[in-house]
This record gives sequence, structure tokens and C-alpha cells, in this order.
Amino acid sequence: MIRIAQILGKMNGGGAEQMVMNYYNAINRENVQFDFFIFKSSKRVPVDEIKALGGRIFVLPGLKRPFRYMKVLRKLLSENGYDIVHCHLSTLSFPALRAAKKAKVRVRILHNHSTSGGRREIVRNIAKQLFKPLAKLWATDHIACSELAARWMYGAVPIVGLTEKAPPVRVVRIMKNAVDTERFRFDEKKRSEVRGEFRIPSKALVFGHIGRFCPQKNQMFLIDIFKEILAKHKNSALLLAGDGEDMELIKARVIAEGLNGKVIFAGQRSDPEKLYSGFDCFLLPSNYEGLPVVGVEAQSAGLYCLFSDRITKEAKISDGVQYLSLKTSAADWACAALCCAKLRNKNGAQQVAAAGHDIHEAAKQLEQYYLSL
Repeated sequence: MIRIAQILGKMNGGGAEQMVMNYYNAINRENVQFDFFIFKSSKRVPVDEIKALGGRIFVLPGLKRPFRYMKVLRKLLSENGYDIVHCHLSTLSFPALRAAKKAKVRVRILHNHSTSGGRREIVRNIAKQLFKPLAKLWATDHIACSELAARWMYGAVPIVGLTEKAPPVRVVRIMKNAVDTERFRFDEKKRSEVRGEFRIPSKALVFGHIGRFCPQKNQMFLIDIFKEILAKHKNSALLLAGDGEDMELIKARVIAEGLNGKVIFAGQRSDPEKLYSGFDCFLLPSNYEGLPVVGVEAQSAGLYCLFSDRITKEAKISDGVQYLSLKTSAADWACAALCCAKLRNKNGAQQVAAAGHDIHEAAKQLEQYYLSL
């Protein structure tokens, strides 16, 4: 058995850490085990789940103290004798990968989960561009969640599958954001439970969104869209799940617009599969993404999804996806959402699995990849 050091940032229920947990639950842990290296500021760490699966958790200082971070990480990696580190910090991976090289870890994987964009994140976007070359400096292997994320981070290099035979040059391997498609399949009972929990009338249209409250996810525009939906269909609700730095800002906007009874804040959930069954349409007007895990989950549930044109076309893995420009008016988004509402793609879960996004098959590929290293 080999142990992989999974280098994460804050574990707050975000897409990257959820993806790692998806693989961890599905992988053959007699052959491959994970240890988790996370920031001290993490708020949603599945401690009991990780320990029950045989993993260990190591808590690190934040990157605001980079030299302290590297010193602690290097010591832990050296003491535990890892052969492979898998770093999920994207452009901020360079302190972790440098520490791994100093600790004589032979295989150092850089995994990019995102891109950049959005007018409210100018400073962050500049920082990403500056750190990008450093992130690649100490990596031996390159992975991305999509071709878009691969091109953004690594440039014009060959892109291959996770276990595909590669040419004798530096390549980027695509590790798909995979989910348990059966878990997310539509369920009428779950739909009734969600509607009952939030006191939503059975005939109301529910427009759903799951994601961290931050500029990337563009919830402010989502409120604009929902205002237009309400103007056309009063018996509607918007259910938002997640938390993040913009949550209070969005709540204040909802109050100011008089939408209190119509917009539901569900908080961070451990049962998103129930929410998808309760939705009638899924909205994701993101400013940028790598390949959104929530989009894969929503399609597995058979939901018709409206994605912004800033999201890679690789995210369309079923018949139920439509792309709209962020330059398109909120009224046009609302019309499209109302057209999609209550449509269900009965073959969603099968289509997602056929596209290689079912976690059980994807985990076998990841195991094979690790063992080949």
C-alpha cells in the first residue's frame, strides 16, 4: 500500500476538497491511502469520515506565513516518508511543492482546478498570473480538471487522459471531476423532503444554486436573474446552498430588494443530493470555473442547467445544459430558466457515467495512475 500526501488549503466544503473526498471514498484503500494536509483555518473537516477510512490529518499554518508553512510541511513529509504528494492549491502550490522537493519526495503532482476572471478579483487575478510560473517550477507531474484549466495553467502542451500512454515529453493529464451518479439520481421522496423542510409549496418552481458565496460564483447577478423570474412567475423560489465571504452581502441585497420570503439560504449542506431532487432548474452564472463539480452533480440528477459562457464547454456532459453569455440581460436569463424549469433528463445519470464522470470508474483510473508512478 502507498500513502499519498493530499495537499489542500482550507477544508470548508468547496469543490476541490469534495472532489478529493469523492475519490477517497471510492478508491481501493488496500492499495492506496490518503493523508490530508490542510490549513489551520479549515472549518469543515470531515474528521470522523477520514479517520474511519484510514486516513490521517495534518494541520499546517496558513500561507500568510510561507516560511513557517514550508518548514512544518517539509518536516512532516520527511518524517512520514512519502513518495508522492498531490497538491491541489493551483497557483499557490509553489511553497508546498518546494517543501516536498526539499523533503526528497520523488513525485510532486501539481493539480489545477480553476482559471481566473471577474471584475471584482483584479488583484487576485494578477497574483495568479505572477504565481503561475512558480507553481510549475517544483512539480514533476501536471494534472488539471479540464482542458480549459490545463491550457490556462500549463500552456500549449500535450493533453492526455489520466492513464493514457503519453509521448516522451511533459504532458498534462486530465483527472475528471467525478461523482457517485447513483447517489445524485432524481428521487421523488427526496424532492418532497426538501420542499417540506423549507416549506416550499409543491407547485412552486424552485431555482437552485450550490456554491461558495464569492465573486467567482457571481451570486449578485443571480439575484438579478431571480427578480426577473419573479416578475414573470410569482410562485417561484430561489434556494442557495453554501457559505463564504459574500454571504452577508447577498443577504443584504435580498432584504433590500424585498425578496426575503422568496430567497432561501440553506447554508452548507452534507446532503446536496436531496437539494438537486428538490430543484426545478440549476443556475450557475460563474465568472470562471475549471470544471464545476456541482454542474456534474446537477446533471446526474437530471436537472436542466443554465451555465455562463465563462464555464468550459467540457461541463456539458448530458443533454440538459444551455450556455448563456454574462453579457446577456438578466431578463433573458430568466426566460431561459423558466423554459428549462420542470424539465428532467431521465438519462442524466447514465450520460454522466458514460462521459467518464462516475466516481467508481474514475477512482480505478486514479489508483492505476498512482501505482504507475
